[in-house]
Amino acid sequence: MPYDEVMLDLNRLRILRAVVSSGSVNDTARRLGLTPSTVSQHVHTLEREVGFTLVERVGRGIRPTPAAIDLAAASADALQAMAILEAQARDLREGATDKLTMRTFASAAYTWMPAVARTLRQEFPGLTLELSINESDTADTAGQADIEVHTEVPGDHPRVPPAFQRVELGGDDFLVALPHDHPLAGAGTMDLAEFSEDDWVQYDFRDEMATRLAADACAAAGFTPRFVARAQDHVTGLAFVAAGVGIALVPGLALGWSGFEVAYVRPTNPTPFRRIVALVRESVRANPAAARTIELLGDLGGRLNELTPTELAGRTDG
Repeated sequence: MPYDEVMLDLNRLRILRAVVSSGSVNDTARRLGLTPSTVSQHVHTLEREVGFTLVERVGRGIRPTPAAIDLAAASADALQAMAILEAQARDLREGATDKLTMRTFASAAYTWMPAVARTLRQEFPGLTLELSINESDTADTAGQADIEVHTEVPGDHPRVPPAFQRVELGGDDFLVALPHDHPLAGAGTMDLAEFSEDDWVQYDFRDEMATRLAADACAAAGFTPRFVARAQDHVTGLAFVAAGVGIALVPGLALGWSGFEVAYVRPTNPTPFRRIVALVRESVRANPAAARTIELLGDLGGRLNELTPTELAGRTDG
C-alpha cells in the first residue's frame, strides 16, 4: 500500500508516544505491561507504515528521531478521540451505572483510593470500581477513564480533553525529606536556601513535573542542588534518603504511604507546590457514584498540607 494511503494503527501510535516520553524501550515495556521485543516490533512495523525512521540506536539504548517526536505529538488528538469513542461504546455495551473507571497518579492511588473505594462499596454495593495508574502525572494523555486525577504546575494553562470537566481538588506542597539524623530533621519549617550545601537525591528523574518544580524552587532560593543520586521511582528515592545518601524534595501526598524512616521539613522562600485536579467525563457527571467520588476526592484534597510545623518536626515514617 502506498505511504499516502496507509491507515496508521492507533495502538502502535500509543506505544510510540510512550517510547518518545520515556526514551527507553525497556521502560515503555514495563509501563505498558509488554515485553521489550513486542515494543520494538510495534515501532519497527510503524516505521514501515510511515516510511521513515522513528528510533536510532545510541550505545545500548535508543533515541527517538525528530520525526518520531513530531508524529507522537500529532497523534495525541486521534488517540484521545479514540479513547472517548471506546469509553462510550463500553458504556453502551455494559451500562454506565454499574461500573466507574478511574485513573490516578501513584501517590494519590496509594493514599486516597483505598478510602474512596471503601466508601463507594458501602454506599453503592452494585458498583465495580476499575482503577489504573497514569503513565504520567500530567493530563497529556487524559480522556481514558470516567474520572482522572492529575497534577498541574501552577501557572501553566490547564489541559482539559473534549467532553470532560475539570475540578480542582487542592494544592500539594513539596516537603524536604531528610535522613532522621540530619541536623535540621526537627526544624518543622526552614528556608529552602538552608539546604544549599546538602547532597541531594532526585527522587524520580522520570517525573518531569516534580523535577521542574524542584529545579525552579531551588533556583528561586538562589542555588542549584548537587545531585549525588537519581532514582527512577518515588520508593527508591525515599529509600536513598532514609539510608542517608542525601535529601530530596517530595510531594506531601507521599507522606501517606511511604514506609521509610524519613523526617520532613516544610521549605519556605519558596514553598513549591503542585495543583491536583480531577477530570470528569461529562456523560457520567449525573451518575451518583461519580458525583460521590468527586465529593470524596474534594474532601481529601482539602485536607492536604494539614500537618503543622510542630507535627512535621516530630514526623518520621517507619
